Amino acid sequence: MLIGKDYKIETDRLNVTLSQKKLNKKTGKEYWQQIRYYSRVGIALKGIADLELADTELKDFKAVCKKQRELYNLIDGLKVSAVGVK
Repeated sequence: MLIGKDYKIETDRLNVTLSQKKLNKKTGKEYWQQIRYYSRVGIALKGIADLELADTELKDFKAVCKKQRELYNLIDGLKVSAVGVK
């Protein structure tokens, strides 16, 4: 499942794997690098939120916590089915 243009989530019987698109500086080719492992898709989505928040211009602790809470609430509100996210 692609999440935006830079992340994808893949699952198997035991893991949910979060991969990030990277660029090989020598060849200029893009590739997917596995960066984290989770037990559930919802937790992986929250992991993406955390990674993205770390790269933002938000420096105020309260602002970061507020944004994180908003994103987590949004993720918790998703209805996930076998067909996809609604």
